[in-house]
Amino acid sequence: MEYEDFKLVDQEIIYQAVFQDEQVTYAKLEEQYKKNKSFSNIKIAANGITFDVNDLTVDYLKFQFSQVQTPLILQTGKFSGKCSVSIREGRYRVTFNKIMVTGEIGYKSIKEKEPLTGLCSKNNGTQLSQDWMKPNTLGLLGKALADNFEFKMKDDDW
Repeated sequence: MEYEDFKLVDQEIIYQAVFQDEQVTYAKLEEQYKKNKSFSNIKIAANGITFDVNDLTVDYLKFQFSQVQTPLILQTGKFSGKCSVSIREGRYRVTFNKIMVTGEIGYKSIKEKEPLTGLCSKNNGTQLSQDWMKPNTLGLLGKALADNFEFKMKDDDW
């Protein structure tokens, strides 16, 4: 079961996106990722980059969502987990897993990190919850993740 770049794999929600970019290199990604305050423990190996994501927040206004349209967990949530990136000709794939979250979900306050899978899936992580399969929920979280993971060419690269 999938929604945009999110899917359930072995009863865990993961984000996996492929970005097209002819110019991307591990060195360029590392340089950009080192500037992101939410990324740490960045390691480059022959077959990819791995790093930790810590307390990443969603800037819902950046993606033209109002506070009223945005679920409380995305307004208050801080998302953490493990990320890996691998490059193939002209493209690279980002996989974000072991996703944990803290924040407010309306009926409870999540103070200790808990798996996102438990909030956005049902039947022991075998189905995504319809409540999360919406443009303003997983759709918005996906936009925020892509905005952090996607390589951005600087003006001086032209």
